[in-house]
Amino acid sequence: MRIWHGRHAAPLVAIWVLALIVAAALYKIEDIQPALSDLIRPVYVVLLGLALLVTWKWFRARAGGKQHDRRQADRRHADRREDSDADP
Repeated sequence: MRIWHGRHAAPLVAIWVLALIVAAALYKIEDIQPALSDLIRPVYVVLLGLALLVTWKWFRARAGGKQHDRRQADRRHADRREDSDADP
C-alpha cells in the first residue's frame, strides 16, 4: 500500500503493530503480577515515545521539497573522477 509520496507504509505499520504487541504483553504481565504495575507504567510511555519518534522520522524522511532532496547535494560527481585519473 503506497500512501505518502508514493512510499510503502509497511515499515510504519510494522512499528505500530510491534508496539501494540509489546504493550499487550506488558499488560498481560501487569495483569498477572499487579505488584509490577509501578515498574511497567513508565515502559508504556517509553514505548509510545519510541513509536512516535519513528513515525516522525518516517514522515520527515519522505517529505517532499527541494530542501529534503539528499541527492542534490551529492559531492561525488562523475566528472571529478575523470579529472583526477592521473597515472602514477
